[in-house]
Amino acid sequence: MIDTIKIYAEIPFEIYTKIYNKSIVKSSIDKKTGELMYEVVNDHLEGSYSSKLSVRVGCGAKYGFCNLGYYIEIEGSYHKLKKGYNSHNGFYDLELIAKELIKMVQNAYNVNLPSSENWFLQRCDVAICYDLEEQKNVKDYINSLSRCSYPRRKLKFFYDESIYVSGSTTTLKIYNKYIEFRKHDLKKFNSTDFDIEKYLEEIKGFVRFECEIKKKMLVKLLNEKHIKVVNIKYENLKKIWSEEFMKVLNLAKNDLKIVRGREAVKARLLEVYKKGKAMRLYNFYCAIQLEGLTDIKKSFSNTRYYENIKDLKSARVDFSQMYKVEEVFYFNPFESVEVA
Repeated sequence: MIDTIKIYAEIPFEIYTKIYNKSIVKSSIDKKTGELMYEVVNDHLEGSYSSKLSVRVGCGAKYGFCNLGYYIEIEGSYHKLKKGYNSHNGFYDLELIAKELIKMVQNAYNVNLPSSENWFLQRCDVAICYDLEEQKNVKDYINSLSRCSYPRRKLKFFYDESIYVSGSTTTLKIYNKYIEFRKHDLKKFNSTDFDIEKYLEEIKGFVRFECEIKKKMLVKLLNEKHIKVVNIKYENLKKIWSEEFMKVLNLAKNDLKIVRGREAVKARLLEVYKKGKAMRLYNFYCAIQLEGLTDIKKSFSNTRYYENIKDLKSARVDFSQMYKVEEVFYFNPFESVEVA
């Protein structure tokens, strides 16, 4: 489903002024010269259960707009604004979401904003929750990913809770939805009619895979400076989500039906390769399970390391669960169904 989005459009001075005069304005002034260094114009519209929609306006030079001279940005989660939570039962039509957010801003400021055809996408979060049935399974799965990696990025791991991988094109998170909700959203539901106990019980086994897709990735996808909202379909976004998480989980596109566990892996390797090579790869696989890819890589030349990885993938061996073998809770999001 689509969660938080950030969209922008060009607006004339009249609309800029109306929103400016109703917003919070933060300025930086050089006291020696009296020169205005910069100005941030921001406002927040309240949705359901204290969920917020951010509205910003400013000089169009930020986006290279020169016709009307000013821009407007809208950022927020339509899902949270409508329902208060963002774990499931979400929305998948980007243009529809954009239209609804634009309508909210128009009503709040009593202005006529550009139609959805003239809005552009700066950021879009695609998030999918899976039900692992109980908290223990979620914690075991997340802990099993502690030694995962993403090329040229640093991965942050929080025991029982999450892994976090930030980058210039995407930011990836896999986290325990129950713990995250209790930490960050629970207070929003105080003094409301939301059945919080029922909801907490429902999400106790939820693990969430969230991919923040940034403009740099969207530009790479469509090879355009400004990415029109109407040109982006959910299938485009889901494809990016899949490819990015495959990198983190060390799965290839053809790894949807794979083998795992020592006995199954050993049998597969002996079936695919000659005995000598099969046993060498099996020992390599076992070492990954015990020590993790990062440490194992230091023990091999780059050539040998990447050849082994390629051969394991070709044999459809799952080496994504880099944790002590006896403690592994196996889960593959690409074989599972999203919580509806």
